[in-house]
Amino acid sequence: MMNKVITCCLIGITVLLSACTSNEGCTEEPLFPLGDYMSVASEKVELSSIFPHYRLIPLETNDASLIGGRGNKIIKRDSCFYIQSENTILCFNQEGRFLHRIAHQGNGPGEYAEIADFDVVPSSGGELEVWISGASGWQIYDAQSGDFVRRIQTDSYIHQFHYVNDRTLLVITSDDCIFHICDLDGNIRKSFYEKDLANSAHKFNQFFTYQGKVAYQLGDTQTAIVYDPEADDCFLQPILQPLENVLTPSISQDYYDRYGDLEQYDRLEESYTLLSTVRAVGSKGAFTWMAPNRDYLLTLLSSTGYQTFHFSSIENDIIHTKDNRFLATLICCEGDTDSVLLFQIPAEFIQEEGVNEEDNFWLLEVELE
Repeated sequence: MMNKVITCCLIGITVLLSACTSNEGCTEEPLFPLGDYMSVASEKVELSSIFPHYRLIPLETNDASLIGGRGNKIIKRDSCFYIQSENTILCFNQEGRFLHRIAHQGNGPGEYAEIADFDVVPSSGGELEVWISGASGWQIYDAQSGDFVRRIQTDSYIHQFHYVNDRTLLVITSDDCIFHICDLDGNIRKSFYEKDLANSAHKFNQFFTYQGKVAYQLGDTQTAIVYDPEADDCFLQPILQPLENVLTPSISQDYYDRYGDLEQYDRLEESYTLLSTVRAVGSKGAFTWMAPNRDYLLTLLSSTGYQTFHFSSIENDIIHTKDNRFLATLICCEGDTDSVLLFQIPAEFIQEEGVNEEDNFWLLEVELE
């Protein structure tokens, strides 16, 4: 066992050193504390014992508020939920009542062709704005009224972005260098990380904040580009301690070279555990994984260390559902309150009287202990 651990650590160091050669600075120490995060509990556990403090929020369903598409990104700001529904942003209050929608798809002034990503950003006057990215920059709307405010034009397609503070945006593009530190007018201060097709998968909320640093996960690997606001600089860093069979960027690159982009992930899923989601709340954290044979796992980090559960071993005593795959929707949701996580529960999963399959999903809001 000790030989395996030493081998895994050496592999992790080699990965980071090779990444630094082409992508500037890096550090070998993991962002989250050391610990055996892959030790999976074998006994059954109730969901309410994992999350004793929770709130269920049915989202209002009507013709104007019906949420379409799958994998709907959710951001909670100032007690309101902003939800991407295909090329529309819907706003609900904290009880789930529908408030309004931002729907300006088109090619005219104040319109956007599509929504690649969005964030809810405080304006210089203190109000909230919804920033929508895509081709040639951002379209910006008043979060309360949905009215168009202004446009920020760029030469690049903005795949993903994250508001850090009143002087910094982190931006992902498809340029030769993909990661950019920008001001709030889109002007680049620094670019980092050469284009890497093997680790370029775009997911909801690949950005997360931990211990004052903002990280961007590379695909489904346990490595991230980490931005330090104090130094106004970034570097590569393992998210967690390297362990055997947990996907790294170099393994992903090897499979991309051998099988191409069409087969890469199918092959990886057969042999490696993929880190699907990282959500950090204060000093705590939550992670979801997909192990071989589509074995889904949930890991929680608290002051006592790591706990990992099979989705199938969790008994949902909070609400009757067909299965626990809704726990994987952690990847789509971002809260604004310390220690709070959000999950989406599709209505078709809910086995409660009066719930129709065509209704909007419910939200499960939980606190990490």
